[in-house]
Amino acid sequence: QFGVGFYSVYLVADNVAVHSKSNEDDKQWVWESTADSTFSVYEDKGEELGRGTKIVLTLKEDCLEFLEEERLKGLIKRYSEFINFPIYLYTTKEEEEEVPIEEGDEDDEEGEDEEDEEEGEDEEEDEEEIEDAEEEDDAPKTKKVKKTVSDWELVNDAKALWTRNPSDITDDEYKSFYQSLTKDVGEPLTHTHFSAEGEVEFKSILYIPKEAPYDLYNDYYKKQSNLKLYVRRVMITDEFDELLPRYLGFIKGVVDSDSLPLNVSREMLQQNKVLKVIGKKMTRKALAMIKALADADKKDDEDEDEDEDED
Repeated sequence: QFGVGFYSVYLVADNVAVHSKSNEDDKQWVWESTADSTFSVYEDKGEELGRGTKIVLTLKEDCLEFLEEERLKGLIKRYSEFINFPIYLYTTKEEEEEVPIEEGDEDDEEGEDEEDEEEGEDEEEDEEEIEDAEEEDDAPKTKKVKKTVSDWELVNDAKALWTRNPSDITDDEYKSFYQSLTKDVGEPLTHTHFSAEGEVEFKSILYIPKEAPYDLYNDYYKKQSNLKLYVRRVMITDEFDELLPRYLGFIKGVVDSDSLPLNVSREMLQQNKVLKVIGKKMTRKALAMIKALADADKKDDEDEDEDEDED
């Protein structure tokens, strides 16, 4: 049985073949379909898997961009960066290495220079040339060449920080996560890390940037993309306004819930009661974070006034 997520593959593929091998069966099987009302199942006579599953897609002509390494890497980073199981991508890159120079590869310039030398040179110059030649002979004769290397690269190596206990996370880890999440080189002003249990379960980390964006009020009524919604660590969307009111649109962060279905659409999100409950709790936490900043500033001002009175 396949879910909605599997059948969405036909948005980019004309044909899909699922090769599968079970430990309880000596034979290997293939399920194949072209997205019409039929499918076929037959014994696989090809490459032996040992165990597990291999999925082969025959892409549509207008979807060949999904064969490009950077396109695939970008999709994985965007939607599956924090899932538990590792995703490897077969990548190709160029590397430089030093290889020994064979006798036939050496330049002929050195030999030509020796033939053009004048016979009447001083003995000192001859001795210097002999010493230089000896040094050159002692030096390893190598050259740098470029070669193409292909290997499996782990793409989703980031950890879902919000799943850990806040007491086990350092300030540097919160800062690094903020920078990777927002692509901001600066530090956050403050953050809050919390989880909710009960009728709705979710975990979240919210940040207040140290500096307001220059276009904060210009795009006030534009859809915000500062909050990323995850369902079981799979990124669903970052383009919606249902979680926080517009006046808190400057807050950045993530929210991850197990109470939402993975195949939820944006239209369903707008009507989803679970999301409304999450939004109310997040709004309270965001306001509490701002109030804590205000209380800390007030306390600092009172301490300064006391110090001035003592002086």
